[in-house]
Amino acid sequence: MKFLLKKCFIFVTCFSTFFGISNLYAGNNDLIVGHSSLPAGLANPLLDTSHSGGFVFRTVFNLYTTSTKDGAKAEMLTSWKVNQDDKTKWIFKVRKGVKFHNGNAFDAKDVAEMLNWLASKEGKAKAANTTRNLRNLAGARVIDSHTVEISSKKPDPLLPQTLGVIKVLDFDTVQDVGWEALGKNPNGTGPFEVSKWDNSEVKVKKATNVWRTGKVDTITFKFVPELAARVQAFEANQVDIIFQLVADSKAKIEAANGKLQLSPGTAVSTLHFFQNKESPVADVRVRQALNYGVDMKTYIETIKGGTTKHSGQPGTSSIQGWQQDIKPYPYNPNKAKKLLAEAGYPNGLKLRGESVTAQGDWANIVQFVSDDLKKIGVDLEFTAITLPELIARVRDPKKFEDAVIFSFNYGSEPTMDIMRSINGLHSCKSFMKWTCFKEIEPTIELANTEFDPNKRAQHLRKIAQYYHDNAASLFLFDSVDLDGVKNWVKGYKPNNRLINWHEVSLQGKK
Repeated sequence: MKFLLKKCFIFVTCFSTFFGISNLYAGNNDLIVGHSSLPAGLANPLLDTSHSGGFVFRTVFNLYTTSTKDGAKAEMLTSWKVNQDDKTKWIFKVRKGVKFHNGNAFDAKDVAEMLNWLASKEGKAKAANTTRNLRNLAGARVIDSHTVEISSKKPDPLLPQTLGVIKVLDFDTVQDVGWEALGKNPNGTGPFEVSKWDNSEVKVKKATNVWRTGKVDTITFKFVPELAARVQAFEANQVDIIFQLVADSKAKIEAANGKLQLSPGTAVSTLHFFQNKESPVADVRVRQALNYGVDMKTYIETIKGGTTKHSGQPGTSSIQGWQQDIKPYPYNPNKAKKLLAEAGYPNGLKLRGESVTAQGDWANIVQFVSDDLKKIGVDLEFTAITLPELIARVRDPKKFEDAVIFSFNYGSEPTMDIMRSINGLHSCKSFMKWTCFKEIEPTIELANTEFDPNKRAQHLRKIAQYYHDNAASLFLFDSVDLDGVKNWVKGYKPNNRLINWHEVSLQGKK
């Protein structure tokens, strides 16, 4: 009997260690989350603006604002008004009675100092992932302890939404520890404060004396990069929530006393073209052919279980600028072959791509796409890369080398507007310039400066149609988040990829 118990203990310990989950016996009010990727810059929220990083940061850091397709919503900035005589200046009110985890008060001085640093040369260099969303930011000045004036370089109707990319930091603490050490010395205003943060695990505990605190005692994020390992950990009751699943995980999740929770995403998943360099995809006919050559509707129905819908534009139906009448490219292999022949490839062509296959069902996606494209004579060979490698390529597109197609998206956070990704990533305005359509740039500029909502809507329509017609990407589908959630987890309701960790509770955890 002792031998059997010893063998059982060894098995459990090894299984736990293998999946990177050592705390098998967590308390009944301790939430454990299995995540495919932890933030690239540890706890420094300026270095990672991805939604997967945001899932973790949201526990420790509040945002200046949040947004829906209807506009900005209050969080740490509670109200705002543009100066009608000079639309480059806004007055923002700062939430009162808020303290950082170290007890320092949050006020207008923190906001002004943070924004002025982000607008500086040093800030642009050290926080490039954040500041690429803030190119129009000029600076800020304190009006009083809870009022700040924020200036833009030119009139910007989306300034309140854009400020939602910034996590609230204690500027005094940052100055004490230095920007390089920020990742190991986080100090936020969020419902939880950090107990441990490294590349394999993040553990936060309920904060006290903050604006809003959590209902669970601790949240632990475990780095479990492989999908199968996350599901097995869920089945073994080693985690309460797992992120980034696929539709066919449903049966296993439900059998393990859980549910597969679907949350509409805020991005269009694509295989994006590096069209602004010499390659076959520089030809619009090739890009269109690749869109016609993939039966994405069948993929969504059979493999994704109908959990989403095929897309043909740079935005989802949940954001500002989506156009109901712009339809996806239909599957038409004959038309695809004809376009390839017109482009000078009657016998097909070879292309190289890269994809972060460890996330979600991207391994299945790239295999399906490659198989379909072979039917029209296109040999598309994919190389698997990690999320940090993709981020490195975004920062320096030269690292793509000979790959001209890569897994990416049109993400709308934080503004919930199609101009967020077009300005930051997919136009001549971005430093990457893998997409650069000079003909539509004047309309992009109009959309970026027009305050009249009706006139702006017309500009957004023209932009969305242009990106569709010119096949800026191999458009796939609207993103959805599929999470495995134990039945004892209550109040878990992500909204626009912002997780309401302060409202999540555990009831009857086993």
